[in-house]
Amino acid sequence: MRDFLRIEARGRRAVTCVLVLAIMIACAGAALAACPGDCDRDGVVTADEIVTGTGVRLGEIPVSRCPAADVDGDGDVGSVDLVAAVEAALAGCPDRLAFVTATDFETGSFAVVGLDEPREVQGSTPERRIHGDATARTHGGLVYVVNRFLGDNIQVLDPADEFRTLWQCSTGPGSNPHDIAFVHSGKAYVSRSDDTALWIVDPSAPPGCDGFKTGEIDLSSLADADGIPEMDQMAIIGDRLYVLLQFLDRDAIFAPAGRGRIAVIDTGTDQLVGEIVLSGENPFAQTKGLPVRGGKLVVASTGLFTVADGGIEFVDVESGVAEGFFITEEDLGGDITDFVLVSDRLGYAVLSKADFSNALVAFDPMERRVTKTLLSGDVFVSDIEQNTRGELFVADRTFNAPGLRIFRAADGEPLSDRLNTGLPPFDILFLK
Repeated sequence: MRDFLRIEARGRRAVTCVLVLAIMIACAGAALAACPGDCDRDGVVTADEIVTGTGVRLGEIPVSRCPAADVDGDGDVGSVDLVAAVEAALAGCPDRLAFVTATDFETGSFAVVGLDEPREVQGSTPERRIHGDATARTHGGLVYVVNRFLGDNIQVLDPADEFRTLWQCSTGPGSNPHDIAFVHSGKAYVSRSDDTALWIVDPSAPPGCDGFKTGEIDLSSLADADGIPEMDQMAIIGDRLYVLLQFLDRDAIFAPAGRGRIAVIDTGTDQLVGEIVLSGENPFAQTKGLPVRGGKLVVASTGLFTVADGGIEFVDVESGVAEGFFITEEDLGGDITDFVLVSDRLGYAVLSKADFSNALVAFDPMERRVTKTLLSGDVFVSDIEQNTRGELFVADRTFNAPGLRIFRAADGEPLSDRLNTGLPPFDILFLK
């Protein structure tokens, strides 16, 4: 709130009025086509953007400077528009779209699903081409598609322009990129699973990719005997980058070569400053980067497939200590391939059973037990993600009936019929 005190007098009075209206007017449930007041489309409404919207309202700034301030699309910014923008600044922008990579592992495309009823689906098409093995991240209002094995590039799509590809830059032949983590609009890191060098890149690189790669960090000192550390998911907390290392033996068909690691990198100096040894082997999950909860990293380790030797644990980044599994694969009844923590008493996990069947279960982390089975048997789930609306989206790749499933995160109750995405859904990303 102190940010509002720095604006000029007339803007201050206008914003104060809007804050009062935000408390008094019940418009929070209105369906919004975009995040109101988010001028730069980065998913966050700042005090400066509220001031810009106020300037449009007072006729001092053209609406073209911030089209998102005109929530109802009438060409003007009224008090209701400003109320919505202030609410977005205070409560955060709600997710409005699901971006879904879809693939049969030969052809790659993507679908887009509106989160408001009736959940309009724009299915995958040949024109919406991405790699057949791809995940996605978002930053600054754009979608960064990580084209992985044999794709070896980052592809940037603009949701405001029909998801047109803005640029597509190589991460090096045979690099198999797995994640991209952003420091700011001009700096990001790319984890490369089949190489020893973590790339430093400029995510605002021009279409020709000149200047995309700005540096690299050698992580070979953290590799096992085969020389490759198998970089995977990443997270940035403060001035530290945390890079998950699977630590697999390529000479033994990618079996674990020991307990997994996390490389710790200073984002100011780009120097490797430490490592954290995990409790389990083969850390792996289809999460959006390394999840962070309560200032701690949350890591799932699968270990050997078909063997109940893994689990999920917290990693205290302050002490650099892995705290041990708070729930194990034995508790859950299968290998963990993805998970979501909803609260201290509720989580969801995708399990691969010993007979290679699949299941989606709810569990209580404190009581270390499964509380509900949402899907099991003849199903194959690749990804689960929770959005800001309290919904759990499930990428169901079941052979004879693939599609998106949606459950209420609070209790696991179904919220919709299966949504057809064209090609089978693989990875889910929410956009604001």
